[in-house]
Formats: sequence, structure tokens, C-alpha cells
Amino acid sequence: MRLTAATLAVGALLLPAAPAAAAKKPAAAAATPVWTATVPALIRDSRLTDVAATGPDNAWSVGYQASTYTGWSIDEPYALLRWNGTAWTERRLPHKALALSRVSAASAADVWTVGLGESGRPYAGHFNGLTWTAHAPLGTPEGYAGLLDVAATGGGRAVLVGHDGSAPLVMEGGTQRFDRVPVAGAEQLDGVLRAVSSTGDGSVFAAGERYLAGAPYPEAMIAQRIGGTWRVATLPTVAATQLTGVWARSATDAWAVGTQDYDSAPKPVILHWDGVTWQRVAGPAAAGWVHAVAGDANGNLWISGTNPIPPYVEYPGTLLLRYAGGRWSVTYGPKVDRADPSLDALANIPGTASFWGSGAVWTGSGVAGIVERTG
Repeated sequence: MRLTAATLAVGALLLPAAPAAAAKKPAAAAATPVWTATVPALIRDSRLTDVAATGPDNAWSVGYQASTYTGWSIDEPYALLRWNGTAWTERRLPHKALALSRVSAASAADVWTVGLGESGRPYAGHFNGLTWTAHAPLGTPEGYAGLLDVAATGGGRAVLVGHDGSAPLVMEGGTQRFDRVPVAGAEQLDGVLRAVSSTGDGSVFAAGERYLAGAPYPEAMIAQRIGGTWRVATLPTVAATQLTGVWARSATDAWAVGTQDYDSAPKPVILHWDGVTWQRVAGPAAAGWVHAVAGDANGNLWISGTNPIPPYVEYPGTLLLRYAGGRWSVTYGPKVDRADPSLDALANIPGTASFWGSGAVWTGSGVAGIVERTG
């Protein structure tokens, strides 16, 4: 597998205008919500790589801080923040960890995070409402392996995804034990799973990329569990693509996003699952990197990304794509210190139409972790 920086953190096609599951268009679309930004108090050169919420008064955001070109300037540089309905405050784990990449919450007393633990080994942490406990789902792996995302499925259980050497990795389990899960069609694949999402009906979708023999760039890959069986999904051919985000509402409604030609002339890739097939959807932006996707119970969908600025080496502006009422629209997030943040993650606040986003902003004093919110 060709390892990229995102892994280490973390043909022609006719495009339908919109997925069949969301074809109805009302007479008028609701006004686009306004995003506001907050820069939590973290050590300089930080990034908040994920966010999860269980309600308006409870959310978690994770990432890292004190980053340098050669590593970190402090011993335990992870970032762990909690929202109490009023403010974000930093929390510390009762055990050692280096960096946290993703977080998922089934309830306020059932939260999982993954990342790098002590000595840089793959790590998973669980919060039971009172305290965090450390877990090593892979034990002491031989060679290079990583846990890149987690989906809390309730009852202290979760699905973990990433890679084991050059192979895509799926694990299921809980606080007592995790087991590797075979995925039909993935036995000989060279690839990685970067994002995972679970639904209330027990379905799970994981997105990433795979390499074909001799190909210099990967193509999109999705592994999904519907009805208890894991398999590699059949996708439209989308060459030179990394999928970095996935969100599912049910077994018949899921979205995956990523970027095609990500290291040259980036173009958004939006895929939709209707319960039968995955289709590529023509979104409202012809160019740009796409990072994350999240929706709510009412059919609203947000996708975060960044706009390209030729020759694609400048830090680009915040890009937010919205799908509501059967229509796409483009908006831009707020500037911070005259700079444009990049949002790596999005999450709906359950019971509301509001969303959290997390990422980083490049300012004159360095890189700062950021959280944003609609509503």
C-alpha cells in the first residue's frame, strides 16, 4: 500500500444530478445556517481531527497539539476536549497516549476514541461516563498497522477500521475484546479504510481506497455490513481517489466523500447508497478537496472541504457543501484571524438541526485547532 500523509495522521462517468432517494424538491429551501468558530486553548500547532455529540450539552473533540516537524514538543501531545453546553474544556486521560485521531459516541456514557497510544502503538480509549480506560485492540502488532476511525455501536461496543500493513482492517468488539472481521472481497486487497459510520438499524459503512496492481494511484473503496455480513461494495470506477468521510442514516441511505486527483487538480467525489447501488452524485462544486460528511434525521447533509488555489500549494479557503430539501448549495465558513479554517470532521447534534465541525486554521502565530458550529 502507498502510505500517504493522511494515512499516517490518518474513466469518464455520467453523473446523476442527485440520488434517487432524495429527488423531491420543495417550493423553497430553508435559509443556509450560519457557522461560527471557536479556537480552544491548546498549545500552539494543534489540530482537532474529529468531533462527536450526544446532545446540545455534551460533545467531545479530539486531536493533537504541540506538533513539530519531527514529532511533538511535549510528552503527551493528544488533545481531548469536552463541551458542557457552555464551553469547551480540556480533559486529560488517566493513562498515556500520543495523539487521538477520531471519536464516536453512542451516549454520554459510551464514548470511544482511537489514535496512537504509548510508544506509538494503535490505541483505543473508552469513556463510561466517569473515566477513560485504555485498550490495545491489536495487541503488539508486527509491522505497520493503524486504527484510523471508530463507530460506537452502543452497549460499550464499537467498530474500528484502519489498515494492517497493506491490508484494509475491520475490527468489532468492546471493552473486553476486539476481533478482526473478515470482509468478503477484501482478502487480497492492498488498501486502507479511513472512515466508518454505523446506523441505528445495525448497518455499518467504512470508506477508504485500494490499489490495483501496477496502478500509481488508488481508487475508491467501501466495505459495508448490512444484515450481518461484511463485503466490499461495488462502486462506480473513480480513479486517483481517496475517500475520507462516510455517514449513514440507515441501511438504504449512506454517503461517502473524498477527493479525486487529490495531489494535482482536486475534484470532489460524492457517492450515495440507496440500498441497492452506489452512485456518484454531481455536487455543487467542480473543484476542491473534500474531507468529511454528516447529516441529520431530517435529510439535511453537510460536506466540508477546501477550495483549490492554483497551483494548489497555497492553503485554501473553507468550503461547505449543503444538501437540503433536494437541493445543493455552496457556502463558506467564517474567517479566523483573517485566515480560512479547514474542517476535518463534521457531526450532527442529535435532536437538533445544528452541526459541529472541527479542524485547524493557519494563522500568523501558527496552526490552531478549531471547532465550528451551525445554529
